[in-house]
Amino acid sequence: KQMLALVVQLEAACTAADDLAKAVEETFPQHPDTEVLLSFPGLGVQLGARVLAEIGDDHTRFADARS
Repeated sequence: KQMLALVVQLEAACTAADDLAKAVEETFPQHPDTEVLLSFPGLGVQLGARVLAEIGDDHTRFADARS
C-alpha cells in the first residue's frame, strides 16, 4: 500500500511537471526578450525561460552588455 501511495505521488509530480512545461511552451514566446534569449547557442524554450527567471528582465540591472 505504501508503494502504491508513492507511485500516486510520483505520477502527480510528473503530471505537474508536464503541465508546467506546457505552460512555459505557451507563454515564454510572448515575452519581449524571447528572441534575444533564444539566440544563445543551446538555449531552447525551456532553458531560456529558466534563464529569464534567474536573471530577470530588468534591462538596467547590468551596466553594459559585457556585464
